[in-house]
Amino acid sequence: MTYTPPNNILTILNSIEFQEPLALGDPRYVNTQAARGSQKTLKRLALKFGLMLTDGQFFPPTQKHSLFFGHRGSGKSTELRHYARELGKLGRFFVVEVDIPKQLDCNNLQFADALMVLARSLLAELKELKLILPQDALVELENWFAERVLNTEEAKEFTLEVKTTVTAKGGIPYLLELLAKFSSAFKSNVTYKDNLRRVIRNSFTQFAVVFNNLLETVEKRLQEEGLAQRVLFIIDGTDKMRIDDTRRFFVEDAELLLAIDTLIIYTAPLTLKYEGNLTQSLDADLMLPMIKLYDVEGKPHESGGQAMREILLKRADESIFTNQDDISRLVEYSGGHPRDLLRLLKLCCEFAEDKQIDTESVDQAIRQLASEYRCFLEPEDYKLLAEIDRNPLNIGNDERTRNLLYNLALLEYNDGSWRRSHPVIRTLQGYLQAQKSLPPTKTTEPLDPQP
Repeated sequence: MTYTPPNNILTILNSIEFQEPLALGDPRYVNTQAARGSQKTLKRLALKFGLMLTDGQFFPPTQKHSLFFGHRGSGKSTELRHYARELGKLGRFFVVEVDIPKQLDCNNLQFADALMVLARSLLAELKELKLILPQDALVELENWFAERVLNTEEAKEFTLEVKTTVTAKGGIPYLLELLAKFSSAFKSNVTYKDNLRRVIRNSFTQFAVVFNNLLETVEKRLQEEGLAQRVLFIIDGTDKMRIDDTRRFFVEDAELLLAIDTLIIYTAPLTLKYEGNLTQSLDADLMLPMIKLYDVEGKPHESGGQAMREILLKRADESIFTNQDDISRLVEYSGGHPRDLLRLLKLCCEFAEDKQIDTESVDQAIRQLASEYRCFLEPEDYKLLAEIDRNPLNIGNDERTRNLLYNLALLEYNDGSWRRSHPVIRTLQGYLQAQKSLPPTKTTEPLDPQP
């Protein structure tokens, strides 16, 4: 069935979803590899985990915890879904996708929470696959819960709830119900959450041994059935945590992560890459570049502009715009950031006076998005952004630069070799004043302020 983009303001608004990645097969998906310069990203990712995509050669490491960096909203989740499909094609990996935001609170997340979801996701996939495990395969895990969690004083209220609501008596069905209770407690029950985290931490060494044994058994059964050779977890949403939680998860709790002997890909915020305190045991050099509208010298990057235009026009039919030049303006002011392009489209629909998006609606949308950035920018931020725009090559990082990257006021392109301020920020008076105060030199001209 041929896909037709919506041409109604209300339909467009209803179909814009910032937080949900596109499902495989979604007709709105746009291949952005050439636009980003990320043609080799999937190949590199596969090689990190021991897979040669061209011929299927496979020599996986015993353990690999790899971080996949990128700006928030840059499309990492959608791309990872496509990577997962490709990595699972050759019968080498049994891919388990873990959607953290759907199961946990990303605004208060620790590794103990994610670990329970990791276990739950694995068991759910095994149940779906109907893979028969040895009779005693799950006994260790059941015993760990019984002895280390459910019998503790700290978890007595949680244990009472489990006894009254969990109906399965053993095996995967029982563990799935139990782990679902953990996820619910971690997401919404403050009392249970803190107590359970302490219990898990106090007995984490034992859990790691038990979970590693389960993984070994699962992989052996997958190999015997000719289904796959190794389990590969793809954990999405760990880039959406607060800065402090991100540091705790990937830095302070790094040894907990590494105690799990498996293959895992985590999404991670770009700012973490530049803090310089990640353990070398974490593989932390792979990133999804932004879509380039220009190269470092300011020359238009045709494939980038075309990709962003296609992303826009798959969400809104071209006929909805009264002026075709406004389509190019929305692309321009997005900075090559897919989520901000959708934010601009949403604002255009909200400001539209009639059934179409006119130039005034686009002007208002750009001003509104710029004002949202202005809310958190300080005078020194504008000065730094103007300086970077004058010399966009990446010459280092400090805390202010990392905060600007985290807040998307500063966007990074290619492999991180150069950066530019977000285009809407260049319309703000704070930026224009900072740009004028720079010493005379050849500069990148700011975009014209919006009327």
